[in-house]
Amino acid sequence: MNGETTSAALRLLQLRYGIVGESPLIKEAIEQLMQVAPTDLTVLITGETGTGKDVFARAIHGLSPRRKAPMISVNCGAIPETLLESELFGHEKGAFTGAVEQRKGFFEVANGGTVFLDEIGEMPIGTQVKLLRVLETGEFTRLGSTQVIRVDVRIIAATNRDLAYEVRQGRFREDLYYRLNAVHLHLPPLRKRPEDIPLLVEYYATKVAERIGATYEGIDGDAIALLQQHSWRGNVRELRNLVETLVTIGHGRRITADDVRRYLHRDDVPEPTKALVLHSAAQRAEAQPLDLALVYHTLLQLQAEVSAMRGAITALAERIAQWSTIVLPTQRDPDDVFGRDPEDFRLEDMERRLIVAALKRFNGSRRSAARALGISERTLYRKLQEYNLNEML
Repeated sequence: MNGETTSAALRLLQLRYGIVGESPLIKEAIEQLMQVAPTDLTVLITGETGTGKDVFARAIHGLSPRRKAPMISVNCGAIPETLLESELFGHEKGAFTGAVEQRKGFFEVANGGTVFLDEIGEMPIGTQVKLLRVLETGEFTRLGSTQVIRVDVRIIAATNRDLAYEVRQGRFREDLYYRLNAVHLHLPPLRKRPEDIPLLVEYYATKVAERIGATYEGIDGDAIALLQQHSWRGNVRELRNLVETLVTIGHGRRITADDVRRYLHRDDVPEPTKALVLHSAAQRAEAQPLDLALVYHTLLQLQAEVSAMRGAITALAERIAQWSTIVLPTQRDPDDVFGRDPEDFRLEDMERRLIVAALKRFNGSRRSAARALGISERTLYRKLQEYNLNEML
């Protein structure tokens, strides 16, 4: 695109979708977007968390011939493994316990439109197989059915993972990776385009001021300099949240360097708290209600996993108790999971120590630790939350 065409595209994307920036890196991404949007090509959008992958996906759909048909966004990392396949492809009545009626999946609902698969790197291998079939033939079957359904859907996928590395590790299908990677659109992190920060601040501040009925009075140069020096691990999303806070609290008054220092999070900010995670999950549930039959089915499977884990731990505790009456080492092994005090054999404590030992043995690898413990990775994740062990990862 020439300079005039690029400027027109930038104005269009800013007005419709909030894509803001004039740096060479963002211009390159926008040029790719404008080229691929009118086609039916599958697009893989990569970039760090918060770089705006979902925004670019909406723009691709909105500028395509499919814009009048539905676009459905699916976060593959937010839906349990046991639910994801049914959410995507639907299920028949009686397909599993609690499936009391037939249900269409996202691909059927989006027929003629676009399905945006966010966090595609989290998709289980089994579901990847069915997705590959949809990409190659446009066909799939609902859970519990043999009837082949054909749809016309464009797929846009996004991830913050290195899928080529995931392929080498055996966690992502190579054939699916190449099908998704027909067009690869990479979004740069905000720290690599600091010249866009003043434009982004102006854009978000003006929108917030309009929403709260205030007049935005601008930002000092020293404040901008501070923002440009920040590493922005949360990228554009982090900047937007900061600007919204500053404008709302100051009711549109001029933003100073002191204001930025007061509210700009340091680089060593901890991961989101459990309360924030629950709030985010509640927002997702409100935006897109889950099928109660599927939730019931998943809870039954999770209950079985937890019961199996507790049974294994109880059996192990009994064996260790027998061993302790035969062999009492003079010096405790530093890698020993259990102590000699009877309190050390409380089921919850033993469960926690087993998890800690497994994580240490596999250098914090959640997948390897879960495999060694004989539980799913998602069950391990819940246990890490329950015992406040996330700092070990």
